[in-house]
Amino acid sequence: MILEKLFSGLSEKEKYEITSWAFSYFMSNDLTVSDAVVKAVKKAMPNKVRDDNSLKIPRSTFIELQLRVKNML
Repeated sequence: MILEKLFSGLSEKEKYEITSWAFSYFMSNDLTVSDAVVKAVKKAMPNKVRDDNSLKIPRSTFIELQLRVKNML
């Protein structure tokens, strides 16, 4: 679990929380999956957002989060 957090920057619990928020935003706010994930990261993990509103997570993690949301459909 520690190695996973080093490589992705997020634990499974954090990914689950972000995915849950993103799915909620996707279903209720007419957002794209990508936009819903960005909004969810900003809500659930504000420490992962830079001053310019870009995310501090690896692209591979961002794609994984998008796929998790899509798999919920």
